[in-house]
Amino acid sequence: MQIFKAAIGILIIILLASCSSNDDKDQQYEFLLTCYEDYYLNYDLEITPILDDFEQELIAEGHLKDGSGKSYKELLNYLKENNYFKTPLKKIDFENEILYKTPKNIAKCGISVFGLDSTDIAQTNYFKAERKIADALEMNEEISVNFIFDVYSKELSNEDLEKPFVKQSMLVFFYRWYFQSKYDRDIPIDLNKASEEEGSGS
Repeated sequence: MQIFKAAIGILIIILLASCSSNDDKDQQYEFLLTCYEDYYLNYDLEITPILDDFEQELIAEGHLKDGSGKSYKELLNYLKENNYFKTPLKKIDFENEILYKTPKNIAKCGISVFGLDSTDIAQTNYFKAERKIADALEMNEEISVNFIFDVYSKELSNEDLEKPFVKQSMLVFFYRWYFQSKYDRDIPIDLNKASEEEGSGS
Protein backbone atom coordinates (compact mmCIF):
# COMPACT_ATOMS: atom_id res chain seq x y z
CA MET A 1 0.00 0.00 0.00
CA GLN A 2 2.84 2.38 0.88
CA ILE A 3 4.56 1.55 -2.42
CA PHE A 4 1.31 2.39 -4.25
CA LYS A 5 1.04 5.72 -2.43
CA ALA A 6 4.66 6.50 -3.21
CA ALA A 7 4.08 5.74 -6.89
CA ILE A 8 1.04 8.05 -6.94
CA GLY A 9 3.09 10.75 -5.25
CA ILE A 10 5.85 10.48 -7.84
CA LEU A 11 3.29 10.60 -10.66
CA ILE A 12 1.75 13.77 -9.23
CA ILE A 13 5.19 15.39 -8.97
CA ILE A 14 5.94 14.50 -12.60
CA LEU A 15 2.60 15.90 -13.76
CA LEU A 16 3.10 19.11 -11.80
CA ALA A 17 6.60 19.50 -13.21
CA SER A 18 5.24 18.96 -16.71
CA CYS A 19 2.51 21.57 -16.20
CA SER A 20 5.07 24.00 -14.82
CA SER A 21 7.31 23.41 -17.83
CA ASN A 22 4.43 24.05 -20.24
CA ASP A 23 3.46 27.21 -18.35
CA ASP A 24 7.05 28.46 -18.50
CA LYS A 25 7.20 27.79 -22.24
CA ASP A 26 3.91 29.62 -22.79
CA GLN A 27 5.18 32.59 -20.81
CA GLN A 28 8.41 32.65 -22.80
CA TYR A 29 6.46 32.67 -26.05
CA GLU A 30 4.21 35.47 -24.75
CA PHE A 31 7.20 37.67 -23.95
CA LEU A 32 8.84 36.86 -27.29
CA LEU A 33 5.61 37.75 -29.07
CA THR A 34 5.69 41.17 -27.40
CA CYS A 35 9.25 41.64 -28.68
CA TYR A 36 8.13 40.60 -32.15
CA GLU A 37 5.23 43.04 -32.20
CA ASP A 38 7.37 45.87 -30.81
CA TYR A 39 9.92 45.38 -33.58
CA TYR A 40 7.33 46.12 -36.26
CA LEU A 41 5.82 48.96 -34.24
CA ASN A 42 9.15 50.71 -34.81
CA TYR A 43 8.03 50.84 -38.45
CA ASP A 44 4.53 52.05 -37.49
CA LEU A 45 3.11 48.63 -38.32
CA GLU A 46 0.71 46.69 -36.13
CA ILE A 47 1.63 43.28 -37.41
CA THR A 48 -0.80 41.07 -35.50
CA PRO A 49 -4.05 42.24 -37.16
CA ILE A 50 -2.34 42.16 -40.57
CA LEU A 51 -1.25 38.57 -40.06
CA ASP A 52 -4.66 37.63 -38.66
CA ASP A 53 -6.20 38.93 -41.89
CA PHE A 54 -3.60 37.07 -43.94
CA GLU A 55 -4.46 33.84 -42.14
CA GLN A 56 -8.10 34.35 -43.14
CA GLU A 57 -7.00 34.92 -46.73
CA LEU A 58 -5.06 31.66 -46.68
CA ILE A 59 -8.15 29.89 -45.37
CA ALA A 60 -10.40 31.53 -47.97
CA GLU A 61 -8.06 30.42 -50.78
CA GLY A 62 -7.89 26.88 -49.43
CA HIS A 63 -4.23 26.85 -48.40
CA LEU A 64 -5.26 26.39 -44.76
CA LYS A 65 -8.33 24.50 -43.63
CA ASP A 66 -8.52 26.57 -40.45
CA GLY A 67 -6.24 28.21 -37.90
CA SER A 68 -5.30 24.99 -36.13
CA GLY A 69 -1.77 23.71 -35.67
CA LYS A 70 -2.74 20.61 -37.64
CA SER A 71 -3.70 22.75 -40.63
CA TYR A 72 -0.42 24.67 -40.42
CA LYS A 73 1.48 21.38 -40.33
CA GLU A 74 -0.39 20.19 -43.42
CA LEU A 75 0.54 23.39 -45.27
CA LEU A 76 4.20 23.01 -44.29
CA ASN A 77 4.18 19.45 -45.63
CA TYR A 78 2.44 20.54 -48.83
CA LEU A 79 4.99 23.29 -49.48
CA LYS A 80 7.85 20.91 -48.66
CA GLU A 81 6.67 18.65 -51.48
CA ASN A 82 5.35 21.21 -53.96
CA ASN A 83 7.58 24.27 -53.42
CA TYR A 84 4.96 26.93 -54.11
CA PHE A 85 1.48 27.87 -53.00
CA LYS A 86 -1.26 26.63 -55.28
CA THR A 87 -2.59 29.14 -57.79
CA PRO A 88 -4.60 31.25 -58.21
CA LEU A 89 -3.04 33.60 -55.67
CA LYS A 90 -5.40 36.54 -55.31
CA LYS A 91 -3.67 38.71 -52.73
CA ILE A 92 -2.16 41.85 -54.25
CA ASP A 93 -1.48 44.16 -51.29
CA PHE A 94 1.73 43.44 -49.39
CA GLU A 95 3.50 45.35 -46.64
CA ASN A 96 7.16 45.96 -47.51
CA GLU A 97 8.13 45.90 -43.83
CA ILE A 98 6.86 42.33 -43.49
CA LEU A 99 8.50 41.27 -46.74
CA TYR A 100 11.90 42.78 -46.10
CA LYS A 101 12.32 43.59 -42.39
CA THR A 102 13.37 40.68 -40.20
CA PRO A 103 13.62 40.89 -36.41
CA LYS A 104 16.96 39.22 -35.70
CA ASN A 105 17.29 39.82 -31.97
CA ILE A 106 14.01 38.48 -30.61
CA ALA A 107 15.78 36.17 -28.16
CA LYS A 108 18.06 38.99 -26.99
CA CYS A 109 15.00 41.17 -26.44
CA GLY A 110 13.41 38.44 -24.33
CA ILE A 111 16.58 38.10 -22.27
CA SER A 112 17.35 41.79 -21.76
CA VAL A 113 13.81 43.16 -21.41
CA PHE A 114 11.96 40.29 -19.73
CA GLY A 115 14.80 38.45 -18.03
CA LEU A 116 14.28 35.19 -19.90
CA ASP A 117 16.97 32.54 -19.67
CA SER A 118 18.87 32.00 -22.92
CA THR A 119 19.11 28.25 -22.28
CA ASP A 120 15.35 27.98 -21.79
CA ILE A 121 14.73 29.88 -25.03
CA ALA A 122 17.14 27.63 -26.90
CA GLN A 123 15.25 24.57 -25.64
CA THR A 124 11.93 25.63 -27.16
CA ASN A 125 11.03 23.70 -30.29
CA TYR A 126 10.86 26.87 -32.36
CA PHE A 127 14.41 27.91 -31.57
CA LYS A 128 15.64 24.34 -32.00
CA ALA A 129 14.27 24.55 -35.54
CA GLU A 130 15.91 27.93 -36.06
CA ARG A 131 19.22 26.49 -34.84
CA LYS A 132 19.01 23.60 -37.31
CA ILE A 133 18.38 26.00 -40.16
CA ALA A 134 21.22 28.29 -39.05
CA ASP A 135 23.61 25.33 -38.75
CA ALA A 136 22.69 24.18 -42.25
CA LEU A 137 23.37 27.67 -43.60
CA GLU A 138 26.78 27.71 -41.94
CA MET A 139 27.70 24.44 -43.65
CA ASN A 140 26.30 25.34 -47.06
CA GLU A 141 26.28 28.48 -49.16
CA GLU A 142 22.56 28.06 -49.65
CA ILE A 143 19.81 25.68 -48.62
CA SER A 144 16.54 24.85 -50.31
CA VAL A 145 13.28 26.23 -49.02
CA ASN A 146 12.07 22.62 -48.98
CA PHE A 147 14.62 21.94 -46.26
CA ILE A 148 13.27 24.84 -44.19
CA PHE A 149 9.69 23.64 -44.54
CA ASP A 150 10.83 20.15 -43.59
CA VAL A 151 12.62 21.35 -40.44
CA TYR A 152 9.62 23.36 -39.27
CA SER A 153 7.29 20.46 -40.00
CA LYS A 154 9.38 17.98 -38.02
CA GLU A 155 10.45 20.19 -35.12
CA LEU A 156 7.16 21.97 -34.43
CA SER A 157 4.23 20.05 -33.01
CA ASN A 158 0.62 20.94 -33.72
CA GLU A 159 0.53 22.45 -30.24
CA ASP A 160 3.63 24.56 -30.94
CA LEU A 161 2.06 25.88 -34.13
CA GLU A 162 -0.92 27.16 -32.16
CA LYS A 163 1.22 29.31 -29.86
CA PRO A 164 0.72 32.94 -30.96
CA PHE A 165 4.46 33.67 -31.24
CA VAL A 166 5.17 30.56 -33.32
CA LYS A 167 2.05 31.04 -35.42
CA GLN A 168 2.99 34.64 -36.12
CA SER A 169 6.52 33.63 -37.10
CA MET A 170 5.11 31.03 -39.48
CA LEU A 171 2.64 33.52 -40.95
CA VAL A 172 5.47 35.95 -41.72
CA PHE A 173 7.31 33.11 -43.44
CA PHE A 174 4.16 32.14 -45.36
CA TYR A 175 3.54 35.80 -46.22
CA ARG A 176 6.94 36.09 -47.85
CA TRP A 177 6.71 32.75 -49.61
CA TYR A 178 3.22 33.57 -50.89
CA PHE A 179 4.71 36.74 -52.44
CA GLN A 180 7.53 34.64 -53.89
CA SER A 181 5.03 32.11 -55.22
CA LYS A 182 3.00 34.85 -56.87
CA TYR A 183 5.68 37.03 -58.44
CA ASP A 184 8.97 35.15 -58.66
CA ARG A 185 8.00 32.20 -60.76
CA ASP A 186 6.42 31.59 -64.12
CA ILE A 187 2.76 30.99 -63.41
CA PRO A 188 1.06 29.16 -66.29
CA ILE A 189 -1.92 31.05 -67.68
CA ASP A 190 -4.96 29.22 -68.96
CA LEU A 191 -5.39 31.11 -72.24
CA ASN A 192 -8.82 29.62 -72.90
CA LYS A 193 -10.08 30.78 -69.52
CA ALA A 194 -8.46 34.19 -70.00
CA SER A 195 -10.15 34.67 -73.37
CA GLU A 196 -13.50 33.61 -71.89
CA GLU A 197 -13.14 36.19 -69.11
CA GLU A 198 -12.22 38.89 -71.62
CA GLY A 199 -15.21 37.96 -73.74
CA SER A 200 -17.58 38.08 -70.80
CA GLY A 201 -16.33 41.54 -69.88
CA SER A 202 -16.87 43.01 -73.36
